[in-house]
Amino acid sequence: MKLAFTTLGCPGWNLEEIVAKALKYGYSGVDFRGYLGEMEIWKLREFGADAATTRKRLEDAGLAIPCLSSGAKMYSPADSRAKSMDEVRHYAEIAHALGASYIRIFGGGLCGESFENALPVAAEFLNGASEIARSAGVEVLVETHDDWVDTNWLMAAFEMAKYPKGVNVLWDVHHPYRLAGEDPDDTWRRIGAFVKYTHWKDSVMVETTQEDGGKKQKLSLTLPGEGNLPLSRFYELLKDSGYDGWYAFEWEIKWHPELPQPDVAFPCFVKVMKQLAAH
Repeated sequence: MKLAFTTLGCPGWNLEEIVAKALKYGYSGVDFRGYLGEMEIWKLREFGADAATTRKRLEDAGLAIPCLSSGAKMYSPADSRAKSMDEVRHYAEIAHALGASYIRIFGGGLCGESFENALPVAAEFLNGASEIARSAGVEVLVETHDDWVDTNWLMAAFEMAKYPKGVNVLWDVHHPYRLAGEDPDDTWRRIGAFVKYTHWKDSVMVETTQEDGGKKQKLSLTLPGEGNLPLSRFYELLKDSGYDGWYAFEWEIKWHPELPQPDVAFPCFVKVMKQLAAH
């Protein structure tokens, strides 16, 4: 089992700490989503002029960089589409230099647009991103995220794009289940043939009281295994299909600083995944 973590979960760690903690806790890969406060990592020397040194540092420690998690979006409003495509270009360049196989992009929010109108835009973006990535020898992965957690629509975008070569899916196992109410088996039936990489997290829904006294369900992230996502079913679907890709822990402490620190969460994920693999 190939385990990685995204640096979203350790925004304060420098490269030395990232390498040391990855080895300490039993990981074999690091997925860079920001570094020391800078989310657009191509701007940093460690991933630009010194990319070869960074790559060697991880490889010498026995660590891979399986994916670079960009902030580019498959669909975005007209005034930001060029920026997203430029980001794909930047990440393709550094992915090649770092030896990463994949670039993650988001589905993107519709911002009030209908899916019917968004689909041609998304398809055009996928085809453009495919050309850029293939020229760098890498692949683009669209995460089940944003308004595309309903995998029917995600696959509709792939179909409209005519399934461009080098464009596949990053299955964030949490989002379609928790945010779209999809059954894991249904999700897998739709996207399984395209899944090359996975993100993992856990959560519960908690009832909160609003100012008017009404009740509302709110998502609350938990340590792996302490929520109620069907993690075992996600794992079974992947294992039974012969999936040999990465299981990446996405601990969103960058966005939710109240969460337990990475020195608590990162070893917890390894423990839970080893338990799943043992059954």
